Amino acid sequence: MNKKKKVEQMDLISNLPDHLIVRIISLLPTHEAVRTCILSMRWKYLWKGIDSISLMGYESDPAKFRFLVEHILINCNTTNLLSFVLFCPSRISLSRLNSWIRKAIGTKIEKLTLSVDTLFPGLPALSVLPQCVLASNTLVSLKLDSFFDISVPDSILCFPYLKSLELDLLLPDQCNVMHRLLSSSPVLEQLFVNGHLDSADSTNFDICVRSPLKLSLHLEYQGDGDDEDDTSEYVITIDTPRLRYLSIMDDSLSQYVVKNLVRVHKAEIMYQTVCLEALEPKHVNSLFELLKGVSAAEVLALHSFTSDVLGSALGLTWPLFPNLKMLEIDLHDLSGWTCFSRLLHTVPNLKVLILGLDAMNIRDDDDERPRFQWSPPETVPVCLLEHIQLIAIKCFVGQEDELQAVEYLLNNGRVLNRMLIGFDRNPVNEDVVKKVLMFHRASKLSQVEVYNHVICKTNR
Repeated sequence: MNKKKKVEQMDLISNLPDHLIVRIISLLPTHEAVRTCILSMRWKYLWKGIDSISLMGYESDPAKFRFLVEHILINCNTTNLLSFVLFCPSRISLSRLNSWIRKAIGTKIEKLTLSVDTLFPGLPALSVLPQCVLASNTLVSLKLDSFFDISVPDSILCFPYLKSLELDLLLPDQCNVMHRLLSSSPVLEQLFVNGHLDSADSTNFDICVRSPLKLSLHLEYQGDGDDEDDTSEYVITIDTPRLRYLSIMDDSLSQYVVKNLVRVHKAEIMYQTVCLEALEPKHVNSLFELLKGVSAAEVLALHSFTSDVLGSALGLTWPLFPNLKMLEIDLHDLSGWTCFSRLLHTVPNLKVLILGLDAMNIRDDDDERPRFQWSPPETVPVCLLEHIQLIAIKCFVGQEDELQAVEYLLNNGRVLNRMLIGFDRNPVNEDVVKKVLMFHRASKLSQVEVYNHVICKTNR
């Protein structure tokens, strides 16, 4: 068999019917899909039938990017475009952007992702959102990946089919925009808000809606942290009875009022302070109120910054999580094992424990602070005696305090089946491994498995 026949037999894609080839190249970045026109006469026009357009032009020359977008929009003959993803470089005029979006929306698209680069990276800069976006009644997914100046006219009833909404907002200026969009999205299932909080004003930010099943709220404080006269306070109200997943990332130390989260399955909390010296009792109470609001959760993930704040509240009464089955917690070196020991008493029915030691073990070479020593609970937690079946430890180094914690967990885990230990250093310290394997185990069924790394993630 000659080489030509072998190549023809290997070219399986060309043997497919046109509509399948078009579907395949629709999955490519659009500029690459267009390049397929040079492959052969058959391929010359196939790209024009793609049902998804994705153009990433942040680093592109604006003139060349304008030509590319308009060439594609003029020549694409799809009447029902499913997805339009557009990342524009700076210096794209609003009128031109409006015409592009209007052309895409005219094909009754279901997914729109829009972003405009700014001249000052890292600083929020408002670009006017084309009004035609708000006139669409076919969108199922909308992602505005820039700080747009959004004006919602009273005459527009927007987004009757919208299920996923992602927004960057400047707060408190755009609180009303958020409320209008939520009230105009009756079947919303997923909401992501990236909010930049201005230190100039206090604000109440309410997310009170009956439809979202998944909410991600990331709040970033824009003050410099040095203004002693800054008395801004942010009150975030979350009232979403149908919520199943909640993610909070917050470095603003906002106050949370959480209501009716009786169906929440998973919660992820990162509640961060720049320095513990600035932490006030009201901030700790706010974190506790947030944790109480998600106390019905079955899965909980706590960032190391959260455990850092919890370490400042050891004298308070901690909220209980009676339904929790899986806990992932990253320990901070300033609160460390004491926080962990206290937390075990709040999760009586826990079955899976994922323990991250990365933040505890990150230290500069000249850091002379003593390590936070292992501090066992005064009494053995019920979850260890009766329920925990799997423990995974990430970023294990083999320090004495870590060994003491592992020994305690093995000694008291009466129904423990497996302990996974992922070392942070390669090669693994064999002497440390021998010590771990020699520890007494309360459960005869428990197996200890050692790896270079352990990657565990709480499922959504």
